[in-house]
Amino acid sequence: MVWRLTCCLFAGMAASASGQEYSTVVDDRVETGGVQPPIIEDEEVRRGGWDISAVVSAAYDDNIYLSSKNPESDTVIRVAPTVGYAFGDPKDGEGAFIKVAYRPTGVIYAEHGSENRVDHQAIGTAGWRGKVTRIAYSGGFQKLGDATPDTGRLTDRIEFANEVRAGWSPVEKVTLEVAGGNEKNDYMDPAYFDSSKVYGEAALRYAYSPKTELAMIYQIGRFKVEGTGPQHSQQVAGAIVWQPREKIRLNLLAGAEYRKYDNGSGVNPVLNGRLDWTPRKGTEFFVNGFMREEASAYFAGQNYSARGFSAGIAQRIVGDWSAKLEGGYETNSYEQVSGTGTGGRKDQIWFIKPALVRKFGKQSEVSFFYQASDNSSTDPGFGYRDNMMGVELNHKF
Repeated sequence: MVWRLTCCLFAGMAASASGQEYSTVVDDRVETGGVQPPIIEDEEVRRGGWDISAVVSAAYDDNIYLSSKNPESDTVIRVAPTVGYAFGDPKDGEGAFIKVAYRPTGVIYAEHGSENRVDHQAIGTAGWRGKVTRIAYSGGFQKLGDATPDTGRLTDRIEFANEVRAGWSPVEKVTLEVAGGNEKNDYMDPAYFDSSKVYGEAALRYAYSPKTELAMIYQIGRFKVEGTGPQHSQQVAGAIVWQPREKIRLNLLAGAEYRKYDNGSGVNPVLNGRLDWTPRKGTEFFVNGFMREEASAYFAGQNYSARGFSAGIAQRIVGDWSAKLEGGYETNSYEQVSGTGTGGRKDQIWFIKPALVRKFGKQSEVSFFYQASDNSSTDPGFGYRDNMMGVELNHKF
């Protein structure tokens, strides 16, 4: 969902909450196999100005539809230019700031030409920062057509989110925030169920030190899935952004959500975190973790609890050559929350992705990768095994 993108872009106004503030492709879900480093690193964003880059990849995929019974293979080419612009600094100093990025992705199938498409991703934030007050708008938009494990096939959809957030610092180190926003998923196929959410939020942030920020966050929301009654939620969470030194950074939010729906109510854990660590020059490590509840677009009146983690390491081997390894695991447990039905579907998803990377100066790199993923679903109509093997070129102009 777009809200994950906007969380990466703009998670707090008193201090940075993520090193992935400019990426239009970062997604913590293991099910997508899309756990990636940011397009533009945080220090580059702070310099401002224009950023133009492009990613071109070609990969053989033996299950392009994520099918459980009739896998179809093809060679898939992706061409994805990115244009970004940054002005001002939302974390330090005073004045206006803006950050925007747009990425169209042309997806070309060698044999299944009818599936060719152009995906679109755009995010941005703009606002003003004063001595004791600040206000900002952030938003994100995606038009995607890739396959999802929830639907089990290529799924055309539009996702977008908007948020307005204001902060006030009555005393040094303390910031009070209020925010309001909305999120929406629209599916092109009328067989799927659209969903939307509106929410309000209040937060108390405390800058314990220049390297540590603590926060308490309360959110109330109304979630609506097409064809069902509204779901009302309340969420309480604590957060920490900790960077004891340049080579390590922790961004963690953890709490609980109470949700009331047609068939009752429930309390679920909420977790969203990332740790980045560079133990020595040439070695980089990260780990992601998440827990939350989402609505199924395929099953009427069902939610699923998504929980998972992913991790990766990059090690310079010799010269400009590096080796990378990423992997992750996720479970999705379905429950009937509105209307009649059985629910009970459970997906267990894992992926592993080794890669060999060759850098060409500071602006280009080529990556040779292999990715294996598996979804062991209790529903025989879903689940899949997928193998991809390809090459990717990334260039920054």
